[in-house]
Amino acid sequence: MNEISLDFLTILLPSYVYFYMAITLYVRNRKSPHNRVASLLMLSLLSYFMGEYIKSTLYSTYEVPIVLYWNAPMLLLTISLLIHLCLLISGTLSNLANWLIPAVYGLPFTLYATLLVSYDDRSLYNPEVNGGESPLHPLILVLAISFVGGYILSSVLILTVGWRRSHNPRQRKVLQLLLLSLLTMFGWFVLVTVLLQNGITTSPESMALYFSGCLLWVLALRIIVNKYDFLPDYRQLFHTLFESGPNAIILLDKLGTVKQMNPRAALLFGSGDEAADPAGALCFDDGTTLREHMQDRKSGTRPQADGELHVGMPGSGRTEFLFHADVLPGVDEELLVLHLTDVTRLKEAERRLAESEQRYRQLAHHDTLTGLYNRMAINEQADGLMKRRRRFALVLIDLDNFKWVNDTFGHVAGDQFLVHISSCLRSASGPNDMLGRLGGDEFVILIPDPVRAEELLGDISARLGPLGQQPFQIGQERIPVSYSAGVSEFPSDGLSLTELLRSADEAMYRVKRNGKNGISVYAS
Repeated sequence: MNEISLDFLTILLPSYVYFYMAITLYVRNRKSPHNRVASLLMLSLLSYFMGEYIKSTLYSTYEVPIVLYWNAPMLLLTISLLIHLCLLISGTLSNLANWLIPAVYGLPFTLYATLLVSYDDRSLYNPEVNGGESPLHPLILVLAISFVGGYILSSVLILTVGWRRSHNPRQRKVLQLLLLSLLTMFGWFVLVTVLLQNGITTSPESMALYFSGCLLWVLALRIIVNKYDFLPDYRQLFHTLFESGPNAIILLDKLGTVKQMNPRAALLFGSGDEAADPAGALCFDDGTTLREHMQDRKSGTRPQADGELHVGMPGSGRTEFLFHADVLPGVDEELLVLHLTDVTRLKEAERRLAESEQRYRQLAHHDTLTGLYNRMAINEQADGLMKRRRRFALVLIDLDNFKWVNDTFGHVAGDQFLVHISSCLRSASGPNDMLGRLGGDEFVILIPDPVRAEELLGDISARLGPLGQQPFQIGQERIPVSYSAGVSEFPSDGLSLTELLRSADEAMYRVKRNGKNGISVYAS
C-alpha cells in the first residue's frame, strides 16, 4: 500500500466520518448536553486527524509545532470529552461530578503545559528519531499513555457503575454495548503498543493501526446511536409526556373506538371491561354524542376542532370539558387525538358569579321588601325614556291610611300592608308599565305611550280602580285601601324626573286637600 492510500485510509476517511458525526449530532438536538458534548468529541478527533495529515503531507517542516501545539492538545481534549460524555450517558452526573469535570479537563492540560514550559520543543519531540523508537520525549509518552489509557479505563468504570445502577432495560443495553466497544478499543490500543515496543510494527504502521481502531470505535458508536436513539430518546420523552399529562388524552379511530388513553382519561372513564365508552358518553349541548358527530364526517362534514363537551358520570354528576381534536397524520389509519380539559369547577364558578351578579343587580335596582323597582332603578328607566324622547306618564301614589295601620297593628303588619299594595299594583298595571317604590308608603308607575291627555284621568282610574276594591286582611280585621295619586306627563309637565315628580306631587296633594282617596292630573 503506497503512502497516499495509507493517508487516505488512516487520516482523510476518518476525518470525513468525524465531521459528518459532529454535524448530525449537533443538528439533531442542539439543546441536549449529550449531543453537544458528543459533537465536540467528534470535532476534536477531526482536528487531531487533520493535524496529522497536515504534518505528514503538507507542511512537514512544521512537524514539531504541529505535534506539540495542535495534535497533543486535541488528543487530551478528546479523552477528556470522552469522560464527560460517559458521565452524561450513564446518568452518574451528580454534585460530585460538578467539581470532577473541571479536574478531568484541567489536570492533563496543566501537566502538559508544565512540560512545554520546562523543556525545549526539540527535546520534547524529535522527528529525526527512527529505528522504531518514539520521537516523543519519555515524559510526554508516559503522559499520553497514562491519560489515554487511564481515561479510557475510567470511562469503562463510569459506564459500569451506570449499568449496575440503571433499572431501565433499554439504557442497560446501551451501556453494555458502549462498554464492549470501549473495552475492544482499549484492548486494540494495548495490542498495537505491544507490537510497536517489540519492533514487530514500525511507528507509521502503529499510528495507522491506532487510527483504524479509533475509526472502528466511532462507527460502532454511530450504530448504537442509530439503533437505540439514546441521544435523545424522543419516543420515551413523548410517552412520558402522554402518561403524565394533566389533561385527558384519548386516541380514537374513525368509528369512535378507543385505541389508547392516558391515565387521566382512564381515571375519568375507567379502564378494562368496566370502562365507559367516551365517544358515546361525551355529549354536545344539543344532546348529540361525539360518535354521532364522527359519523357525520363520512358525509364530508368538516369535523369540529374545538368546543365544549359534557358527560354524566355515575356518582360524580355532570362533568364539563373544553376539547380540542386533531387528526393524527402519518399513520396507516385515520386516528383522532382528543384533548379534554376538565372545566367543571370553572363553569360552576362562572354560574355562581352570574348568580351573584344577578342578585347584586336585584338588590341594587329593586326594593327589598316589595320587589318593585327602587328609586335608582326608576331614575334609570325614566332617563332611558327621556333620552329616546318617548312620551310617558308618571303616576305618584301615596297611601292615605298607612300611618294608622303602622300605629295600630305594628310595623310587621305595616310591611305586610305594603307587600299587599305592591301585589295589587302588579295586577292592575299594564305589560309595559314600570312599577317602583320611592320609599315609605309612596309608589310610582311609569306608563310609556299613554293615552291622550283628555283621556288620561279615565285610563289611570281604570288601572287603579281595583286597588281600592281589595282590602287588606289582618287577622279578623279587613282594612280598606285608600290612596291619593297625582299624574304628570313627559314632556309637557317636566323635562326631568325631578320636575315630573314635583308636578305629580302637586297634583297628589290637591287630592289630599280635597278629602283624599282620589286621582288628579297635573294642570300646568
